[in-house]
Amino acid sequence: MNNLIASSLRRFLDRMSQFFITGDSLSLCRPLHLLSVYCRIEQLNKATDAKSRARLGNLLLLEVVETHEIFILELVTPSAAAPDEQRISVFSPLGSALLGMKSGETCSLGFMGHNLSFRLIKVIG
Repeated sequence: MNNLIASSLRRFLDRMSQFFITGDSLSLCRPLHLLSVYCRIEQLNKATDAKSRARLGNLLLLEVVETHEIFILELVTPSAAAPDEQRISVFSPLGSALLGMKSGETCSLGFMGHNLSFRLIKVIG
């Protein structure tokens, strides 16, 4: 019985972490966060090395540093976001942290007292 509860709790925590890390609903109540993301998008549009940096529309090959899991995400606008399909908004905590990163760089996000680190392996297209 305890295994069933632990498994159910684990699934719940996984879904919650996915929502808070990839969802962008919290950014709507944080105007400074929205402004900083818009500024970064504008800076990337003018940057000479923009093709080597994570930006809107890119596929990103990432590694979760703590677990060594590797996966691909696409940075998209909020209306195109679908975390279950690996498309995350640039306004989500993870999306905004990845925006402008180069291959080899790492970002960390806090969730429920724990940090998760993500390493950008490669910017694809």
